Amino acid sequence: MKSPLLPYLWLAVVVVVSSLADKAFAQEDPGKAKVGEVVVTVYFATDGDPKVAGARAEEVAASTQERLQKESRLKFSHYRALGADKQAIFRSYENWAQPLKPSDEILVRFETRSQPAEDSISLDLELWLARKKILKTDALLKSGRPLYVLGPEWRGGRLIISVALAQ
Repeated sequence: MKSPLLPYLWLAVVVVVSSLADKAFAQEDPGKAKVGEVVVTVYFATDGDPKVAGARAEEVAASTQERLQKESRLKFSHYRALGADKQAIFRSYENWAQPLKPSDEILVRFETRSQPAEDSISLDLELWLARKKILKTDALLKSGRPLYVLGPEWRGGRLIISVALAQ
């Protein structure tokens, strides 16, 4: 003979089990721990008229211009910032920076290679242009020392992609 309390007993068991499952899934994933931030900036460099970069392009700081001109392949007369994106660096997950939002013409994928030091981090970096991977490298980013990548020709100048640890 069935007990009239049996359906209620099963309901109680289901509630307890689902409550325990919720607590198990609610725990933080250690791989999603934020271990730093990266800033990806796209610059337009030209020896011609910088106005061809468009109205949204901004002049760069004098210190950035000096740093860029120190490298012979990055030496131009004018520099403009076209866009930037700041993204978290996760302990065990990849992330993407999209510096020219909403456009996805330039994307940077990054993922940690090792435990970060106080002022540096080793990353797997990929640069994607027009949905094609054009560069894959291991990079050691140090605080205050951006990695510059000379990009494609654009509007009579060149694009320069900067990847740096956020300050």
